[in-house]
Amino acid sequence: MDVRVLGRIEIIDPADAGGRRLTGDDLPRRARQVLGVLAAHHDRVRSKDALADAVWGEDLPGNHAAALEHYVSMLRRTLQPGVPTGRSFIVTRSGGYVFATDRARLDLADLRAAARIADADPGRADVREQIVRLVRDLPFAEDEYADWAAPARAEVKAVLVGALLDLAARAGGEDPARARRLAREAIDLEPYTERGYRAAMRAAAAQGRAEEVIRWYDGCRRALADGLGVGPAAETTALRDRLLSGLESGPPAFERRKAVRPEPAGDAVAEDLPAPEAGGFAGRRAELGALADGPGVVHVVGPAGAGKSALLGRLRELRPDRVGLGRGPGPGGALRLGWLRTALHQLGAPADATLDAAMAERRHLLPAELDGIVEGLRYHGSEHPTVVIDDAEHLDADSVAELRWLRERGPRVIVSYRYPSAIAGRPLGALDADLVLRLAPLTGADLDPALLEASGGIPALVAAARDLGPGLAVEVAMHLARQRTRWMPPAAWEVLRLTAALGSLRVEQLAVAGGLELDDVLGAVDRLVHAHLLAEGPGGHVRHRSDLVRAAVAAQVSAARGHHLRTRLA
Repeated sequence: MDVRVLGRIEIIDPADAGGRRLTGDDLPRRARQVLGVLAAHHDRVRSKDALADAVWGEDLPGNHAAALEHYVSMLRRTLQPGVPTGRSFIVTRSGGYVFATDRARLDLADLRAAARIADADPGRADVREQIVRLVRDLPFAEDEYADWAAPARAEVKAVLVGALLDLAARAGGEDPARARRLAREAIDLEPYTERGYRAAMRAAAAQGRAEEVIRWYDGCRRALADGLGVGPAAETTALRDRLLSGLESGPPAFERRKAVRPEPAGDAVAEDLPAPEAGGFAGRRAELGALADGPGVVHVVGPAGAGKSALLGRLRELRPDRVGLGRGPGPGGALRLGWLRTALHQLGAPADATLDAAMAERRHLLPAELDGIVEGLRYHGSEHPTVVIDDAEHLDADSVAELRWLRERGPRVIVSYRYPSAIAGRPLGALDADLVLRLAPLTGADLDPALLEASGGIPALVAAARDLGPGLAVEVAMHLARQRTRWMPPAAWEVLRLTAALGSLRVEQLAVAGGLELDDVLGAVDRLVHAHLLAEGPGGHVRHRSDLVRAAVAAQVSAARGHHLRTRLA
């Protein structure tokens, strides 16, 4: 039995001739959570009380022991039908239960074993490669916000980030493109890791790219300032200066980047924007107008790579005296009020003493303190201020209450996050929106035909196609496709692979070529079209929306498999 919890839960029985496979979606929610808690603490007994507390929290059923026994029995019957209880990998022991990895393989256990070897032997690159291969995604994706899942997710993230950065350091000057890709993956996982930015800066310098060294340093500076309210360490700044001093184009470029941002032309949002070929912000005039002069609370929604951060950054550029832009806390909630501190500084009305007091006392801001913040904004001449929080889905209940209080006293509020489902059941869901702005891909009105075909209008891919070489652009496309499909059933990735290898197909052809159930294909296509990875054509055909994504996914399909698929389809 092969149990996989890195990413979405999968249970595979290799002994079954039909390749029997279940996912977490095939289990009732509580049964899936019981399995998840036992997997997170594999080979250690979890008492019934501890297991119930993890699964139900304060909502314990009347007879939680009986409820647990019911779900454990269901798991045994469902996952190992016909196997006697005494041979199940969920073992009853000492009044509790244990996930026994000597009876079932568990990818999280494999990862922890590899991490121990890596810690003991810094020279084992093969073990670090194994770690990167093992971690498809952080564990327990179905229950990412559950308290019981948080420690294991943090542990896996730390192990993966360490492996990525160790491999980036080894790639170094020999393969700087790979070093940069590995560093980027680490930064995406942990945006506050200065080690990741330093690895990316070294890789850029090895390729003679002074401007990119500066971009990585600036990215580090912004992430730390917005999220933690601090600046880069002296080691990081010294590395930037040292790398630039060795690149002929470095110092002049650095001086250019230090220049003051040009003021926007008047107060108009619909000013002439740089053409995409010039490397500037493309399109989104209507969206900018809605954000600049729209209603009191606006939610900006779009999947990874939709351009939420770029759009909000552009708004800040156009209205620097009215817009304060902060970044929401990550899942860990580090420095809860960092977003407000940054926004107030940008609006020229800092309230550091007030925020420091609330943070030190671990409390929400008091009404009098919030009134003082609003008065400070008025005193400093910020007329009709707008507080913007990018990546806001992890805001806690106190932060949302503070936003509502601010809104009631004048300032407009704009928040961004991935999907409405991302805030379902979370505090941000209580911040009612006057307008939900869903970011669609850019169109032919914004991009030239070649750039539109390459990117599919997805802003992150527009920037990659325009600013990076073909190899790096394809890597960005693969990363984006993985991010947008991470919550989808496995059939979605198979549909992406089939359309990459075979081109435009009808859903019936996808089912035949992939050996999939038609209902599974239809569900996957719905999700992929909604995520702007597939486009629909006449006659029920679907195809890749972006040539970059298609090329990235097609590279995973061998020539032999492509031939086999075409033969099966014929």
